[in-house]
Amino acid sequence: MRIFTATVILLLMIVPIAAAQGEVAEDTLYVTGKAVVFFGPTEQEYDSLPPEEKAQIDEVLSDFYYYRENVIPFLKSNQIQEFLTAKSKIQVQLSDDQHLTFAKENFDHVVGLIMTDGKEDPEVFLGIATDMDLIDIFKDYFGLK
Repeated sequence: MRIFTATVILLLMIVPIAAAQGEVAEDTLYVTGKAVVFFGPTEQEYDSLPPEEKAQIDEVLSDFYYYRENVIPFLKSNQIQEFLTAKSKIQVQLSDDQHLTFAKENFDHVVGLIMTDGKEDPEVFLGIATDMDLIDIFKDYFGLK
């Protein structure tokens, strides 16, 4: 069941996810304002893994997307945008017209997230965490109670 779930999620990530405030270039997601961007592998990245690595990543992906789903209501209730992408680059625009671009190839984890408040430097969290841990991370970064 986890393999099926991970495969379905990977297929859904292939569809470009348009940011409410901007466009998505072929390989870049553009983000402004308060947001959390969850990122994972493309279908090609997943397919290129050896079978033994796929078995390991399937469990990671299953947990990652499960916890992501659980924190979406928290993000929405705090007016924080949520994005899910497999794009190779994520560009964050800050209020001072500064653009910061993150390339997934520079990360040593296949999944993670980028938090931005649209003003200060974004923070990157690599790997997986439980939904409760993620909420604590969000509270700390966004200054929520």
